[in-house]
Amino acid sequence: MRHLFLLLFAYTLLGGASQAQPLQDTGCAESGELLRNLYTSNITRRDHLYTVYLPPCYVADDATYPVLLLLHGSNANDSQWARLGFIDALEAGIKAGSAPPMVVLMPHGGLEANNNNFDTFSYDRILLDFLAQMSERYRSSGAQAIGGISRGGFWAYQIGLRHADDFVAIGGHSPYFDRSHVAPAHNPLHIAEALDRETYPRLWLDRGTDDHAVTGIEAMRTIFQRAKLPHDYVVHPGGRHSEASWSRHVGAYLDFYARAFSEPALPPEPASSGVELWLPAVDFGEVMLSLGRAELAAILAGELEERLIISESARARLAGRGIQLHADTEIVKDLRLFNALWLSTGKFTLLPFDELHLRLRPLWLDDQPVVDQLAGYPLVFASESPNYDPEKLTRITLSGTTALTRHTLTALDAMGLQQAASGIQDYVRRADYFHITNEASIAPGCPQLNVAALAGQSSMCMKREHVALFNLLEVDVVDLSGNHIVDFGYESFLNTLDHFAAQGIKLVGGGRDQAAAQSSLILQKNGASIAWLACNAIGPAYALANDDPNSSLGRRPGAAFCNKNWLHDALPVLAAQHDIVLLTLHFREFSGFEPNERHKNDYRAYAEWGADVVIGTAQHQPMSIELYPTSRGEIAYIHYGLGNLFFDQEVWGQRRFFMDTLYIYAGRLLAVEIFPGIIDGRARPRLLRGEDRFNFLHFVLVQKSSL
Repeated sequence: MRHLFLLLFAYTLLGGASQAQPLQDTGCAESGELLRNLYTSNITRRDHLYTVYLPPCYVADDATYPVLLLLHGSNANDSQWARLGFIDALEAGIKAGSAPPMVVLMPHGGLEANNNNFDTFSYDRILLDFLAQMSERYRSSGAQAIGGISRGGFWAYQIGLRHADDFVAIGGHSPYFDRSHVAPAHNPLHIAEALDRETYPRLWLDRGTDDHAVTGIEAMRTIFQRAKLPHDYVVHPGGRHSEASWSRHVGAYLDFYARAFSEPALPPEPASSGVELWLPAVDFGEVMLSLGRAELAAILAGELEERLIISESARARLAGRGIQLHADTEIVKDLRLFNALWLSTGKFTLLPFDELHLRLRPLWLDDQPVVDQLAGYPLVFASESPNYDPEKLTRITLSGTTALTRHTLTALDAMGLQQAASGIQDYVRRADYFHITNEASIAPGCPQLNVAALAGQSSMCMKREHVALFNLLEVDVVDLSGNHIVDFGYESFLNTLDHFAAQGIKLVGGGRDQAAAQSSLILQKNGASIAWLACNAIGPAYALANDDPNSSLGRRPGAAFCNKNWLHDALPVLAAQHDIVLLTLHFREFSGFEPNERHKNDYRAYAEWGADVVIGTAQHQPMSIELYPTSRGEIAYIHYGLGNLFFDQEVWGQRRFFMDTLYIYAGRLLAVEIFPGIIDGRARPRLLRGEDRFNFLHFVLVQKSSL
């Protein structure tokens, strides 16, 4: 009776037939077969249902085929993948020659698939037995891939990672991962962390922007990134954890498995050809900015430096290099180094370059970045296990508000552009990309107001000859998200865009129309792929680009508006496609040095959606920094405000500023370096020094609760 019930159940699900069902009535050369069968499990000692797809001419020939095991989600069954259209897509791909013929196995998981008890009858054991039996029932070439939807994605990774040598590919389609609901020994997230990256199958993860499984998927993706495991990661704008979303993307799923069966496996990442580099570093909230070359030399000569804390492994590695630290140097266990520095005041450490972390800020040597003075630097060694290759390092220096207008305009005329640039020129030119947030357009007759001035007496413009300052500073990226960018009319703004483009300067956050303004700037440098968005959160409306002819001001160029629906969909997609996602924004200005709740809620949301770096570029005074732990297990760098760079405000806080330099190494945000500065004469930014620097950093940085 039980067998009869199962057969009737199969008959109902497949529309009235349990025998072979041709997908098209065109003969074996043109169509495959979809069957629903039973097998007896050696684990449960019961019969189980499964659906199998056999490729065209499978019955007529004796060829062997790759085998794809596809697992359904919770509350579904073995008909799910066919219902979503995967088999139809495969048939079309085989006929077109874009997919190889393959056998597709789709087992019915039943209650066992939703059971987290890993005992004698656990589902992973059932599936492995199923595969073993099917390898005898169907002609397999020996190449196998495994994939699954939702709960099936969990099982695909749980089995695939544990038996990585048995599969050429593992696919997770909205897979559900959670560190707490399965013990570490059986949890894909923990298994992934122990992967040997010398042997791995192709890896795929995808999700929708509105997918409720996002947290676990992002956690798995972070593990892959840290282990430098090649993988495909796709985010579908607007996609949900639903069959409607999955069915739209079965073509992409098929392409992944087809490539895995048709193309050779990716080789492991080649070893670096660089050197072994060590840097001094501090807790990010520490006020120390630079170490003297003579101080470092004394430490390496064995003199006691009471400010030094070093890990046990670092001391041992330095000793292996012939460097014996003073016997009374403070030594801590490796896992305690972060906390030891955080709890201390005025302490620093020495560590290998690749052990930098966002919680640790690299120190300069004699007020210059170490990576710019490696010749003669005592902590760089020839090595068979290098950790630093300059061809893998990308530096982006970001700055705050620049408005070459009002009193700054006249100051530039008085002091000259060379003098104005001299205080920061050497520093910013070293970056691969130097960014300026430009608030004003070039306007004929500037600074005289004209009828096109949209902000009245508050309108801002810049003189054409002052754009030469950007050339002196070797500006690479101009951010156009400012709220004064079109004050002198749209024609002036468009002419400014053309002028920057003619100079080879890249633009972000503004454009000739809304689509251009919202376009991401993609930077490819030294093996890193960086996506950059910029936007304006406050208006005014006339400054914001709009493509709607029915809007109150009609179609117009201008800055991109920080539309949350747009950012919610755009940021995770960019995060899936690029190594680093950077968001700079013009947020609501206010007089505090600490963010308010609106700042924190919005900036953190952008980080959760996929931004690795969120920088407020329009605050006219520097604000605090937050190292924000995202739900995906990464730390996002949030700086709520950099302050002014070139502007005429004279208040204490508005004369002082930060420039932040991102250290992106091998596609990963390794660290952030800060440049604390002050504006002299309303037009010459320079490095802060001495007691003034100490006081400024103490005021802004020593708020470790936010770090």
